[in-house]
Amino acid sequence: MPDTHALAGDAFPVLRKCPYLPPEEYRALRDAGAPVAARLYHGRRVWVVTQYEQARAVLHDNRFSSDITHPGYPIYAEALEGFRGFPLLNTLDPPEHTAQRKAVVGEFTLRRAEALRPAMQKKADELVDVMIADGNTADLVAAFAEPLAGTITCWALGMEYADLKAWLVDSREVREKASGSAVDTGQVGQEIAHQIVALQQYFEKFVDGKLQKPGDDPVSRVIEKYVRTGALTKEELVKMCFVIFVAGQSPVKAMITIGLLRLLERPGELAAVQENPQLLPSAVGELTRLVSPLDLMPRVAMEDVEVGGQLIRAGEGVVVSGAAANRDPAEYPEPDRLDLTREARGHLAFGSGSHHCLGSGLTKVGLQVAYGTILSRLPGLRLTESAQDVYEHPSWHPELGRMPVTW
Repeated sequence: MPDTHALAGDAFPVLRKCPYLPPEEYRALRDAGAPVAARLYHGRRVWVVTQYEQARAVLHDNRFSSDITHPGYPIYAEALEGFRGFPLLNTLDPPEHTAQRKAVVGEFTLRRAEALRPAMQKKADELVDVMIADGNTADLVAAFAEPLAGTITCWALGMEYADLKAWLVDSREVREKASGSAVDTGQVGQEIAHQIVALQQYFEKFVDGKLQKPGDDPVSRVIEKYVRTGALTKEELVKMCFVIFVAGQSPVKAMITIGLLRLLERPGELAAVQENPQLLPSAVGELTRLVSPLDLMPRVAMEDVEVGGQLIRAGEGVVVSGAAANRDPAEYPEPDRLDLTREARGHLAFGSGSHHCLGSGLTKVGLQVAYGTILSRLPGLRLTESAQDVYEHPSWHPELGRMPVTW
């Protein structure tokens, strides 16, 4: 049996030292050849899965549960424990997960995403117009990535981004506190609870408005087909709006900025995309694999299961690292190299199995629009500070709080 206890004393998760590179510790975990035991904040053991085939197997195995209310489900910080009382679509198991996902999956097809492309392009051009009018410097996060990602996610629900802009600004600071090490966990936990309640109240009002006055939008269609027929409750729809918005906005924003950052550090690949926009779809796939914006995917074993020769006991927590699995050389030769022609369709950046990201198609189209617009309209784009200097708030997942650029 492999020695999977070599890193058992290590605290988990590990903060990223670079926005677009997973922690170096992941390499050692992957080299162990099987899930490795680490410790969460309260000292409880968690198994970290980093090899591609093992990660994919866990995500497709119904013996590993996504039920956040289970006491063995791994939560990374004390300040986040309040989420146990707020199960969402991504932390449910069948049959609840199956029924709720069925109600909304038709609104997130690639066809619907493509139908939004012209509107996405118009919005991206408007944002760049403002940037150019203001001079030749900008914070790409505040001026472009955050409003574009927020707008796209809101459109997926039939909402207006302006209504939730203030909430996004407040929530960013709370997320940074939650992933830090020197925080008052009680205070941060209260702030997180306040954020959850505030956003839930907004979505309750939003859904009530659609119940009273439906329109031609995703939520109205779900109401007519599933809520009015009793297949879905209003409360379930409110929670789905919550998770779709939160899970959609931050990863898209992160991918816009960090993906562009990665291209800026690879002039040859940057020039190739600028000269040949037909490379954009494969570039998006490859950059998403490398960045893996939703890195950590928690599960809890519901029975004894052997993974890679390591026995995981019923009730023990498991965390699949998509970022580590997506850089497994057994699956992707030269995995750290940006290869715009690589066939990386099987990557785990959007998860896999029954919990595969609903908005993956929307994200892909949005990123194609974002990269294409920035690279075509802002020639000579470059950072005004080093990548390390702008990475002020290391986190478990890749994210930039600011990205000062000039062109």
